[in-house]
Amino acid sequence: MSEEHAFKFVRPIKVIFRDLDGMRHVNHAVYLSYCEAARNEYWMHVTGISRVEQYDFVLAELTARYRFPASLGDELLVACGVTELHRSSFVMQHEIRQAQGGKLVADLSIVGVMYDYAADKTMRLSEQRRHQIEAFEGRGLSMADAEATRAD
Repeated sequence: MSEEHAFKFVRPIKVIFRDLDGMRHVNHAVYLSYCEAARNEYWMHVTGISRVEQYDFVLAELTARYRFPASLGDELLVACGVTELHRSSFVMQHEIRQAQGGKLVADLSIVGVMYDYAADKTMRLSEQRRHQIEAFEGRGLSMADAEATRAD
Protein backbone atom coordinates (compact mmCIF):
# COMPACT_ATOMS: atom_id res chain seq x y z
CA MET A 1 0.00 0.00 0.00
CA SER A 2 1.10 3.55 -0.61
CA GLU A 3 1.97 5.99 2.17
CA GLU A 4 -1.52 7.48 1.84
CA HIS A 5 -4.41 5.10 2.32
CA ALA A 6 -6.46 4.29 -0.76
CA PHE A 7 -9.64 3.56 1.18
CA LYS A 8 -12.86 5.55 1.18
CA PHE A 9 -13.75 4.68 4.77
CA VAL A 10 -11.51 5.98 7.55
CA ARG A 11 -12.11 5.97 11.31
CA PRO A 12 -9.88 7.96 13.69
CA ILE A 13 -8.81 6.33 16.96
CA LYS A 14 -6.74 7.74 19.79
CA VAL A 15 -4.59 5.30 21.76
CA ILE A 16 -5.58 5.25 25.43
CA PHE A 17 -3.89 3.68 28.46
CA ARG A 18 -5.95 0.46 28.47
CA ASP A 19 -4.74 -0.30 24.91
CA LEU A 20 -1.13 -0.73 26.08
CA ASP A 21 0.74 -3.86 27.07
CA GLY A 22 3.72 -4.35 29.38
CA MET A 23 6.04 -3.04 26.68
CA ARG A 24 4.17 0.33 26.75
CA HIS A 25 2.92 0.10 23.18
CA VAL A 26 -0.42 -1.00 21.76
CA ASN A 27 -1.01 -4.70 22.40
CA HIS A 28 -1.25 -6.77 19.21
CA ALA A 29 -4.84 -7.87 19.93
CA VAL A 30 -6.00 -4.26 20.31
CA TYR A 31 -5.20 -3.57 16.65
CA LEU A 32 -7.74 -6.27 15.80
CA SER A 33 -10.33 -4.41 17.89
CA TYR A 34 -9.51 -1.14 16.13
CA CYS A 35 -10.10 -2.83 12.78
CA GLU A 36 -13.27 -4.50 14.03
CA ALA A 37 -14.68 -1.10 15.02
CA ALA A 38 -13.87 0.34 11.59
CA ARG A 39 -15.19 -2.75 9.79
CA ASN A 40 -18.50 -2.66 11.67
CA GLU A 41 -18.95 1.06 11.05
CA TYR A 42 -18.10 0.53 7.37
CA TRP A 43 -20.74 -2.22 7.10
CA MET A 44 -23.37 -0.06 8.79
CA HIS A 45 -22.52 2.92 6.58
CA VAL A 46 -22.46 0.97 3.32
CA THR A 47 -25.43 -1.35 3.91
CA GLY A 48 -27.64 0.90 6.01
CA ILE A 49 -28.05 -1.58 8.86
CA SER A 50 -28.48 -0.10 12.33
CA ARG A 51 -28.85 -3.06 14.71
CA VAL A 52 -26.61 -5.97 15.60
CA GLU A 53 -29.38 -8.39 14.59
CA GLN A 54 -29.04 -7.16 11.01
CA TYR A 55 -25.41 -8.21 10.57
CA ASP A 56 -25.22 -10.86 7.89
CA PHE A 57 -21.62 -12.07 7.91
CA VAL A 58 -19.13 -13.86 10.14
CA LEU A 59 -15.37 -13.53 10.19
CA ALA A 60 -13.76 -16.64 8.69
CA GLU A 61 -10.12 -15.64 8.34
CA LEU A 62 -7.80 -12.87 9.50
CA THR A 63 -4.19 -12.06 8.64
CA ALA A 64 -2.36 -9.25 10.42
CA ARG A 65 1.05 -7.66 9.84
CA TYR A 66 2.44 -5.36 12.49
CA ARG A 67 4.75 -2.72 11.03
CA PHE A 68 5.42 -0.03 13.64
CA PRO A 69 4.40 0.30 17.31
CA ALA A 70 1.77 2.80 18.37
CA SER A 71 2.01 4.40 21.81
CA LEU A 72 -0.10 6.21 24.37
CA GLY A 73 -1.72 9.32 22.93
CA ASP A 74 -1.02 8.46 19.29
CA GLU A 75 -3.77 9.46 16.93
CA LEU A 76 -4.37 6.72 14.39
CA LEU A 77 -6.44 6.40 11.23
CA VAL A 78 -8.02 3.01 10.64
CA ALA A 79 -8.99 2.68 6.98
CA CYS A 80 -10.79 -0.23 5.38
CA GLY A 81 -12.52 -1.36 2.23
CA VAL A 82 -13.84 -4.41 0.47
CA THR A 83 -11.49 -5.50 -2.32
CA GLU A 84 -13.09 -8.74 -3.57
CA LEU A 85 -16.60 -10.17 -3.72
CA HIS A 86 -17.17 -13.90 -4.15
CA ARG A 87 -20.26 -16.12 -4.23
CA SER A 88 -20.77 -16.17 -0.46
CA SER A 89 -17.76 -14.27 0.89
CA PHE A 90 -15.76 -11.09 0.57
CA VAL A 91 -12.24 -9.87 1.27
CA MET A 92 -11.71 -6.67 3.20
CA GLN A 93 -8.39 -4.91 3.65
CA HIS A 94 -7.57 -2.68 6.63
CA GLU A 95 -4.65 -0.45 7.39
CA ILE A 96 -3.77 1.54 10.47
CA ARG A 97 -1.61 4.64 10.03
CA GLN A 98 -0.38 7.38 12.29
CA ALA A 99 -2.57 10.42 11.67
CA GLN A 100 0.48 12.66 11.81
CA GLY A 101 2.87 11.70 9.01
CA GLY A 102 0.96 8.67 7.74
CA LYS A 103 3.42 6.00 8.91
CA LEU A 104 1.97 2.50 8.44
CA VAL A 105 1.40 0.85 11.83
CA ALA A 106 -0.39 -2.35 10.78
CA ASP A 107 -2.31 -3.87 7.90
CA LEU A 108 -4.90 -6.61 8.06
CA SER A 109 -6.92 -8.69 5.67
CA ILE A 110 -10.11 -10.53 6.56
CA VAL A 111 -12.44 -12.92 4.81
CA GLY A 112 -16.06 -12.44 5.75
CA VAL A 113 -18.62 -15.15 4.97
CA MET A 114 -22.27 -14.26 4.51
CA TYR A 115 -24.30 -15.95 7.19
CA ASP A 116 -27.97 -16.53 7.89
CA TYR A 117 -28.17 -16.54 11.69
CA ALA A 118 -31.81 -17.71 11.75
CA ALA A 119 -30.99 -20.77 9.60
CA ASP A 120 -27.52 -21.16 11.18
CA LYS A 121 -25.77 -21.56 7.83
CA THR A 122 -23.80 -19.70 5.20
CA MET A 123 -25.64 -18.00 2.36
CA ARG A 124 -24.96 -16.33 -0.96
CA LEU A 125 -23.89 -12.71 -1.07
CA SER A 126 -27.12 -11.00 -2.09
CA GLU A 127 -27.30 -8.80 -5.15
CA GLN A 128 -28.38 -5.96 -2.85
CA ARG A 129 -25.20 -6.25 -0.74
CA ARG A 130 -23.06 -6.68 -3.86
CA HIS A 131 -24.57 -3.50 -5.35
CA GLN A 132 -24.21 -1.53 -2.08
CA ILE A 133 -20.54 -2.43 -1.69
CA GLU A 134 -19.59 -1.86 -5.34
CA ALA A 135 -21.47 1.46 -5.38
CA PHE A 136 -19.62 2.65 -2.28
CA GLU A 137 -16.24 1.43 -3.53
CA GLY A 138 -16.90 2.89 -6.97
CA ARG A 139 -15.89 -0.19 -8.94
CA GLY A 140 -16.75 -3.78 -9.70
CA LEU A 141 -15.35 -6.23 -7.17
CA SER A 142 -16.91 -9.54 -8.20
CA MET A 143 -14.19 -12.11 -8.78
CA ALA A 144 -16.38 -14.08 -11.21
CA ASP A 145 -16.62 -10.93 -13.36
CA ALA A 146 -12.87 -10.36 -13.17
CA GLU A 147 -12.14 -13.97 -14.14
CA ALA A 148 -14.59 -13.77 -17.06
CA THR A 149 -12.95 -10.55 -18.26
CA ARG A 150 -9.47 -12.16 -18.17
CA ALA A 151 -10.76 -15.13 -20.17
CA ASP A 152 -12.07 -12.86 -22.96
